[in-house]
Amino acid sequence: MMRARLKFQGEMAGVVASSLDPDNLPGMKVEVGDEEFEVEFSAEKVGTLLATADDLIMNIKIAEDMLNREVGF
Repeated sequence: MMRARLKFQGEMAGVVASSLDPDNLPGMKVEVGDEEFEVEFSAEKVGTLLATADDLIMNIKIAEDMLNREVGF
């Protein structure tokens, strides 16, 4: 089993982290702190681990782009 942990920082970290809730897999752990959050997950195969990381990063980018439009950053 391989594990990965991704850490993201930003003013809207809590909002972005909550936007990932529908995509959370069983065993995926999300911890939210002050202006940051971490996502921890595992997979049996490296390809699955990388694909999951790629999906998460893309979803986070989309959430941030939408927030920037709404807030006007």
